[in-house]
Amino acid sequence: MKRIVINLAFGLLFLTGFGVLSYPTISDQWNTYRQSRLISTYEETIAQMEPEDYSREWEAAENFNAALEKNNLYGDAFGTSDQDLADTEYWKILNAAGDGVMGYLSIPKINIRLAIYHGTDETILQTGVGHLDGTKLPMGGESTHSVLAAHRGLPSARLFTDVDQLERGDRFYIHILDEILAYEVDQILPMVDKDDMETLGEALQITEGADYVTLFTCTPYGVNSHRLLVRGTRVPYEGEEEIASTPVDTMLRAVQNYYMLYLILGLSVTVLVILFMKFLFRPRNHK
Repeated sequence: MKRIVINLAFGLLFLTGFGVLSYPTISDQWNTYRQSRLISTYEETIAQMEPEDYSREWEAAENFNAALEKNNLYGDAFGTSDQDLADTEYWKILNAAGDGVMGYLSIPKINIRLAIYHGTDETILQTGVGHLDGTKLPMGGESTHSVLAAHRGLPSARLFTDVDQLERGDRFYIHILDEILAYEVDQILPMVDKDDMETLGEALQITEGADYVTLFTCTPYGVNSHRLLVRGTRVPYEGEEEIASTPVDTMLRAVQNYYMLYLILGLSVTVLVILFMKFLFRPRNHK
């Protein structure tokens, strides 16, 4: 009986440890699935729109951007709460499905496709990308600069965790209504203090004649005291490149992902603890 109880305890310990340590990976996969469903719903909604619907949406977005003479930063993007956005004109623009999704972002190099939401409320940033209210809508055009924010290093979702891997010349894509806008990275500010509003304001401001989108996130990894800004300038859309991955590349990417690394290390420690306890409590032969 004692042996059965001990084996059950070992089994429960293993299952508990496995559940806790596998949570980040499972949660990230769930968020990836959820994002995929959101994007599919968005694409289905867009496909059902008539030409006059597109014209009306584009006109409303253009009027909104035209009224915004400069980008306005209302404090830290990661410290705002946009609970009342549903009652604003901003919420109604580029909201074809009525769920707050204005489009989606694709970055082939780091293999992510994420829905772009209105605003940067924390509930949004836990699962996707938020458009920074007060900056131009991500619809392209001269003298526009849109800012898209997302977290890095969340245990529940990868989001912008790998944005630091982007280099000058890499491209990302904004899918809005019936258009796909291509942007090529032309500037990276790797370490701007989150309280340095002067530098942030200058970096995120509109430049006459330019068409910019900036990917905005926290850094250093796990500390989040600064901001990483990856800016792209509009280039002609020539199709989204597919990054060929060898089995070795896939394995290295998985190991580099801290969720998987923690899972491997955690499972190893759990197994070692179980083996040690079994050795410690093994039946002893008494002479």
